[in-house]
Amino acid sequence: MNVSALFEAALMPFQAAARLVGLNPSIPQTYFFLVAALFASWLLVQLYGDFVLLRRGRRTAGTVVGIDPGDESPNRPIIRFKDVSGREFTFTSVLSCNDTTRRIGAQIEVDYDPAKPSRAREAGRPVAELLYLALLTFITGLPLAAVFVVR
Repeated sequence: MNVSALFEAALMPFQAAARLVGLNPSIPQTYFFLVAALFASWLLVQLYGDFVLLRRGRRTAGTVVGIDPGDESPNRPIIRFKDVSGREFTFTSVLSCNDTTRRIGAQIEVDYDPAKPSRAREAGRPVAELLYLALLTFITGLPLAAVFVVR
């Protein structure tokens, strides 16, 4: 059995489910839909975290304690902060380093969830956050658009 046959066999349950709702997708359409669904779930997790921080987040001071060089991604700051009870937490920002966060020891603002302090984000960078979410949306939409283009 070759790789193409294995790939098609793995997609068969999803194609059968699509046929149950009246669709008749091709193999590439099914694949692109599954990729889009994966990225959409990742996007929803990110948006949920942002929504929770908007509703009940607290702002505190944080310190850049390191730089995560990443494998194929831009460098990202590793940030440490204390919650209201004085416990320390460390997280790696989803945003890449800028002029401020590139320096170890730099003081920055952090938004965190008091109910779950491990859910924290670098504060005060709305343009970078918007670009990050736009990129996730694009990555989700690209394969989804391919579902309608590929026959």
